Amino acid sequence: MKTVRDNVRRSRFRVPIAIALGALVVLLLSANGLAATYTDWLWYDNLQLGSVWTTIIGTQIILVAIFTTAFFLLLWGNLILADRLAPSFRAASPEEDLIERYHQLVGNRAGRLRVIVALVFAFIAGANTAARWPEWLLFLNGTEFGWVDPIFNQDAGFYVFRLPFLNFLVDWVFAALVLTLIVVAVAHYLNGGIRASAATDRVTSGVKLHLSLLLAGLAAVRAAGYWLDRYGLLVSNRGVTDGALATDVNVQLPAYNLLALISLFGAALFIANIRRQGWGLPMVAIGLWGISHLFVGSLFPALYQRIRVEPQITIREEEFVERNIAATRFAYGIDEDRLRSEDFVYTEGITGEEVADFQQVFDNVPLVDPGLALDSFRRDQGERAFYQFSEPLDVDRYEIGGELRPVVLSMRGLNLGVEEIDGGWESQHILFTHGYGAAVAAGWEVGRAGRPDYLVGELGDVAIDEGLTETLGQPRVYYGEDFGGYAIVNASRDEVDYQTSGNESRSFRYDGDGGVSMGSFVRRLAFALRFRDLDPLIAATVTSDSKAVYNRDIQERVQELAPFIRFDSDPYPVMAEDQLFWVIDGYTTTSRFPYSQGVDTDLVNSSLGGGYNYVRNSVKAVVDAYDGDVSFYVVDESDPVLAAWRGAFPDLFSDQSEVPDTIRDNFRYPKDIFEVQTDMWARYVVSDPVQLIQGDVAWSVAAQARREAQVTENEAVSGTSMRPQYLITRLPGSAESEFVLQRAFVPRSGQAGSLTDRPELTGIMMARSDPENYGQLVLYRIPGGQVEAPNFVHSEIRKNGQLTDFVRDQLGSVVLFGEFTLLLVNDTIVYIRPVYVEAASATAVPELSRVIAVNGDRIAMGSTLDQAVAAIIDGADPDDGTIVAGNEPEADEAEEPETDDGATESEAPAETPSYDPTGKSVSELLVDAAAFLEAADAVEADGDTARATELRAQAQAALDAAQRLLGGSTSGAVTTTSGS
Repeated sequence: MKTVRDNVRRSRFRVPIAIALGALVVLLLSANGLAATYTDWLWYDNLQLGSVWTTIIGTQIILVAIFTTAFFLLLWGNLILADRLAPSFRAASPEEDLIERYHQLVGNRAGRLRVIVALVFAFIAGANTAARWPEWLLFLNGTEFGWVDPIFNQDAGFYVFRLPFLNFLVDWVFAALVLTLIVVAVAHYLNGGIRASAATDRVTSGVKLHLSLLLAGLAAVRAAGYWLDRYGLLVSNRGVTDGALATDVNVQLPAYNLLALISLFGAALFIANIRRQGWGLPMVAIGLWGISHLFVGSLFPALYQRIRVEPQITIREEEFVERNIAATRFAYGIDEDRLRSEDFVYTEGITGEEVADFQQVFDNVPLVDPGLALDSFRRDQGERAFYQFSEPLDVDRYEIGGELRPVVLSMRGLNLGVEEIDGGWESQHILFTHGYGAAVAAGWEVGRAGRPDYLVGELGDVAIDEGLTETLGQPRVYYGEDFGGYAIVNASRDEVDYQTSGNESRSFRYDGDGGVSMGSFVRRLAFALRFRDLDPLIAATVTSDSKAVYNRDIQERVQELAPFIRFDSDPYPVMAEDQLFWVIDGYTTTSRFPYSQGVDTDLVNSSLGGGYNYVRNSVKAVVDAYDGDVSFYVVDESDPVLAAWRGAFPDLFSDQSEVPDTIRDNFRYPKDIFEVQTDMWARYVVSDPVQLIQGDVAWSVAAQARREAQVTENEAVSGTSMRPQYLITRLPGSAESEFVLQRAFVPRSGQAGSLTDRPELTGIMMARSDPENYGQLVLYRIPGGQVEAPNFVHSEIRKNGQLTDFVRDQLGSVVLFGEFTLLLVNDTIVYIRPVYVEAASATAVPELSRVIAVNGDRIAMGSTLDQAVAAIIDGADPDDGTIVAGNEPEADEAEEPETDDGATESEAPAETPSYDPTGKSVSELLVDAAAFLEAADAVEADGDTARATELRAQAQAALDAAQRLLGGSTSGAVTTTSGS
């Protein structure tokens, strides 16, 4: 008796113990997820954006709860009905023994089994709906675009905000009914209501009623799906352009109407079949629907497209393509309301008066190429291996000395992968926590030896050049590009701030508001789980005052806060408010704008990628590099997509009026969206739909010529398009200079960028960036055949014999071309291209050596921009050694060709009693040395050994000066030209 009681007592505890052990296992398995969720909440709360987290998580929970509950009730109710419709007597069948054992096992627990089955399938059906929170929030908060489609007379807001969620809802209900039908059919089989192997009465009348109603529901839902598919035709991509074209309107739309009616008719047949014997009517309904779907919905539209439309496509599609043009221009912000178009009447030739009038523009030509200057920044301003500059360098403008000036800049970030700080957990997370300051170089000029002239430089010396900004009070960078992992600040050990030029280490303790407190054991445990690292929990250096700094990569940081916005691939630094900030452009996109052309990533070269047919640069995210605070400023109040998101997250966005002026002054129009707009405009430059279909008057973005001067002519022009370029210029008719983003166009003929493209400029588009006209687009149309395209100008530059000699004389160094700059000067166009020389050395960096200016057929290369521009002025006859093509006098056949410096090939540079290498770059010194040596050989051949000795001494002086710039000595190395 005691044994029985003990067994009963033990059995009472088994269930709670089993439940507790199961809960513990689940808790351990989900610990990382729970820790991540908890620390996410702490992070949002630290940024005072907890409402964003609760809105997203709350919406996901609500959706899962609603759809899980709906499916549970649907399936549970149908299972109850299936049990009640079970026959009192099960017909004999071969599987009766198996079914009988099932009923014996279930016994009186059928109710519990129904709940369990319904719950399992409900969680499966409901869990995936959490991902639909963006569609639901847009459905609730969507507004109108003010753009009505010509087919259904619906505002575009219906397609963008409401239709996606309605499509999801119909698809979910259809899938739920299919799953319910399958589970219910199995239940009826187990209850004996279905006997497929029985000779008669295979399905009882009650089961037939039940299944017929479910099938009728499926047919009705499918009819609703066809009805919504009609609206989806407006983003069809069947034809020559996107949108509802001839086949969609004339065939596919009536087909969807017919299929919807057939589906409703099928639902009626399923209901009518309830009182009939057999399943004849349902089979008729299914067969009719299948045949209609195949022939009416798929085959006939394809035949119509091939037979009726394609043979006379311009006639059939003209009306519909015209709608596509209007919608596409609106969707990409290149319509008449946002893009101003003007004709540019070109006149060849430029006068001295025009150069003087545009002197401010010429003074601000970007001579420092951001791509070529990166190595100089790393070598000159990297300071220590654990600092890094992100690629590419950024271009901006600041007021310096009372004038707006272009600069090239980058923050000095932290490189966690170098050996110096790869000394264990403490080095990676406690000691080395931040970057330091920024390097800023003048964009309009170079300094010593053709290298960037730094306005902001050494570590610990963060005073900015006069007029740029005040001294940075807080130069430290805790948040930046490519910042991975986490840091712990306010630990018991100080952080490494920076090292002085004398290798003295400076320490620092963080005093900002960034980071999440680690003041409790629970928090330290949560961070250890989140980071999958035991050290935050056990390290003695972590104190109650310590804070965890994570989500440090600025792009990941803003994406976490606003996952529904696309962000630019190139964040850029801004020095304002006594410290450093990052600015990241944000874009709202949708793929549901009716009739608009979707982005083709094969044609559009942009980091924004594809998958959308509407885009706006509506947001500027500003990130504090020290505290990590993020502000999202609205810069396009007219964007309905952003208005919807703002309605869902009112605490996330701020008005543009709240942007500090010092930050607003450095907002720049982003390259990513400008690339999309210019690439789309290249096709949609035409207003005539017939011309768009034919494609014979379309444009292409001008090709990007190769940088290397030593490549062959066929290699000189690559297949890529020119990247947009920032510069300070004057728009035609304007008296003031401004900061713009610019890109040029040529006619489309074959593969973009090929040498077979017609060598003429068709237009230049500019995006304005100054606060008073931010975002305005201006297009200057250039009549065909008047101005040569950049790739053709580049070919003409390469053919110039003087440039060829310059390239040959670099004694093994590499000659590189910088970015092309196009300047509109009154009614003419001037091309500017800097020329860099990179010595043949592992540690060498490109140095600016020459500048080329082109106007019409006049090409000039000088040591400075002023020399080159002066040489292309009408009537100019420079005598300062500038290379000029296009205005040379007729040369006497017996006259010896001149070298770069105006001397004949057998002459040295002008004699000087003592050669003065001061101020010359390495490349210039090498050119001088080569000329001295060549002249020495020539005079020695004539017997003048004394003069040859003097010339070789001059060459040695030039080489010694060059070697001092590179480091080392060349004493005694000069004998003859061949032996140098």
